[in-house]
Amino acid sequence: MIEQAIYGWQGTGKYRFLARSPGFRDDWLAEAERLCAGFGERPAGIACPGCVFARPFGRHHVAIVQAADQGADDTGQPGALSFYLLILSRLLYEELGGDPFFIAEQFPPPWLARGELPSLTWSGGMPPPRTVAMLQKILNVPYSATLLGGAQILLDGGRLVFERSAPDAAILRSLWALLPTSERAKLWPASFAFRNAHQFDAVVTPRATETEYEHYITEEKAGDYPEGRYECNLQSAIETGDQEEIDALLNYNRSRRLRLIVVLFLIVVLLSAAMSVLLSGPRPAPPTAATVKSP
Repeated sequence: MIEQAIYGWQGTGKYRFLARSPGFRDDWLAEAERLCAGFGERPAGIACPGCVFARPFGRHHVAIVQAADQGADDTGQPGALSFYLLILSRLLYEELGGDPFFIAEQFPPPWLARGELPSLTWSGGMPPPRTVAMLQKILNVPYSATLLGGAQILLDGGRLVFERSAPDAAILRSLWALLPTSERAKLWPASFAFRNAHQFDAVVTPRATETEYEHYITEEKAGDYPEGRYECNLQSAIETGDQEEIDALLNYNRSRRLRLIVVLFLIVVLLSAAMSVLLSGPRPAPPTAATVKSP
């Protein structure tokens, strides 16, 4: 099941939940409100026609949030923001490849709904496979070095910021298409955010200040990031049209590999200990003191 809610401007000077499904629990409301508030205050002259961001929601769920201006005011300025929240289990999120953009695409926000919304079920099937043709098209852009460098940065534990005056889902969707499936479920993107209270792994923002994005790598520097093994192998496989190698790279699971290494190491240790015991054989009995007879 996927639960949904709309959080928006009430018209009386504050935000509130305008609609939600029965399974959107009361104890979720404070965390959901914090998620929306963390989007930040609107900078002057900046509109948000629509964006997507994702964050963990408690230990067992993920929140995928779509945010958008609701029309314009009397002066022609963007209207108040509204937020459409989808809450799904981490397990389902991982099974769907950790792709919040694909998931959000299946559920257009019902902005005008009020009161009770139905609980949802997933019926969109699995994400489409990432083919040679698809990835070649993604890299057929002037900023392909930024995309490849950005993928390597995220896999190396770094964070990325793109400075834009408007949402840019396209560049983050392209970046997400280049990441291994298992790693995507551990990374949290935002195709736009006014501020970075949620410390996204990859974010588009109108103004990337040095204080708020001190440890982030900018778009300009991502293109010059030292070439890593994953980036090099993926680029080579895409250029040569090697679908088998692409599948191996995109389905690579670093956590599973580390667990396998640990298990194999323990097996070797136990076998070594067992062989040591078997080869040593039984210990000889200690010699007994000789009996001395009296003359």
